[in-house]
Amino acid sequence: MVDADKGKDTKIKNTKRLPDIDLKSLIIGAVIFLFFPVAAYKQQIDVLTVFAAIGPLYIGYAARTKLKGFILGFVAAIPLLYATFAGALGPITTTTTDINAFNTMLIIICISVLGIGALIGLLGGYLYQSRSKAKAEYEAKRPAGSKNRPIPEDKKEKPKKKKLEDTGSVTQNIVNLFKPRR
Repeated sequence: MVDADKGKDTKIKNTKRLPDIDLKSLIIGAVIFLFFPVAAYKQQIDVLTVFAAIGPLYIGYAARTKLKGFILGFVAAIPLLYATFAGALGPITTTTTDINAFNTMLIIICISVLGIGALIGLLGGYLYQSRSKAKAEYEAKRPAGSKNRPIPEDKKEKPKKKKLEDTGSVTQNIVNLFKPRR
């Protein structure tokens, strides 16, 4: 039997399943990471492959932490790994007919593609953190009141109010109430 009062008293915990992931940057970065090697193979311009690093670098920078950059760079490398095994980057062949050599080569391809994506994503997260740290240090060194750094409200000099003094005359006190204060 279910007690209705117990169900009302339990607190619902805030279980956030997904951390703060920028899916737009993940998709764009994965597409960039996939596009350049495939285009380089199809057009036979091997220099284009270097630009594939922009994808995981962008993902890691948008991730804002090294760990998330590492993980998301790993995830972004999966489409490239699939394209590699599908033959979009050329056929996978070995010089020997030994099945163990072929399996070893597949494992090396997996580790290298996923590892490169993860390490470049880690670099992107590192670059974001070092950039934000340098920016905070720069802002701390600038004097208050400069062009882009306003003076905090609590440190601004507040205009002192002119205190009303008793002049001894009621009419003069009333006139002083309505005079502009400077």
